[in-house]
Amino acid sequence: MLVICLIIFLLLVGQTGTAAGGTITGRVVFRGEFPVLPQVQARKDRGVCGETTPFEALIVSTVNRGVQQAVVFLEGVARVEGHAPPGEAVLENRDCRFVPHVLAVRVGTELAVVNVDPVLHNLRAWLPEGRHVFNVVQPAKGQVTRRTIKRPGVMTLTCDAHPHMLGYLLTFEHPYFAVTDSAGAFRIPGVPPGIYRLSAWHEGWTVVRRDPDGRVLYEPPHLLSREVVVPEAGEVQVLLELASRP
Repeated sequence: MLVICLIIFLLLVGQTGTAAGGTITGRVVFRGEFPVLPQVQARKDRGVCGETTPFEALIVSTVNRGVQQAVVFLEGVARVEGHAPPGEAVLENRDCRFVPHVLAVRVGTELAVVNVDPVLHNLRAWLPEGRHVFNVVQPAKGQVTRRTIKRPGVMTLTCDAHPHMLGYLLTFEHPYFAVTDSAGAFRIPGVPPGIYRLSAWHEGWTVVRRDPDGRVLYEPPHLLSREVVVPEAGEVQVLLELASRP
């Protein structure tokens, strides 16, 4: 009986270790000359929005050149069972900006859209082919609207009432993703051991043109990729370099 119990214990430990997996850590940094970035001007509700709003398409640390708001993720990973349910995420209309500017969630996440401003906001989430997935109209401060995110991919967020507002929602079928912090750092824990394609998505920041409503249109997003070998336990460190297009 003691031998049987010991074998069961070792099997459980082995399963737990496999489930825990390895951790991918690292940073996304900006390489080369830093571009000249335009001001983003508000065209209405300036008492709330201000004359200009912060340029959020590219935020780089002056200390270590870390790139904020890049989304790092594993490619080619199928839907993963057995993890905790996706839960809830919050997206605010605050000071006529989307906060956070870049949000990454899992399929099935309940997104709570909150209007913190005392003005009308009309959020639309757009697919790359130009079709909007949902439309949230919030005329009053304090309104909360919930939407379940049902499909993976990248969605662009705009506001009909304020053309300068722009944000992004990236959705994955697995939990192996992270958004870089103010130092450009990221951490993806619990990855099963193996060889993966690790990618980093970052929105474009070079202005292409402005549409008739004054909305700024940028170059396509940047995508960095490299192979990474994840151990059964411990960490693997990765450095990804982002640069302006030639």
